[in-house]
Amino acid sequence: MLTVRHAAFRRVLARGRQLYGEVEVHTDLARAPRLLAYFRKEDDGRLQLVRVMKEDSYLEPGVIGVAELPVYAATEDVTEQLFSGPDHSAGEDRHLFGRQIVAIGEVRDALEQAL
Repeated sequence: MLTVRHAAFRRVLARGRQLYGEVEVHTDLARAPRLLAYFRKEDDGRLQLVRVMKEDSYLEPGVIGVAELPVYAATEDVTEQLFSGPDHSAGEDRHLFGRQIVAIGEVRDALEQAL
């Protein structure tokens, strides 16, 4: 199970008619210490963790060979990698990870207000 060290609400994204809250999450996982978690509000009002993305290190201009390119972050969907396999009970681990995130600081309040 991943341990959340820090979490902070970042923004709201709209996909069609659905709103998603983006939360930056810092974990104890060496291969993915910084993640982006996406939540939506279910019909019953509960917050649901729907996707987790790995946010790679910011790339410095010049690393990719073109000095004029801005600094940016690449992302990769790691939801299935994190919550499947013999060491995980996918649904429960995902639910517990989501609960850890929203319990930190003012993340729950920010998501509730935004969604």
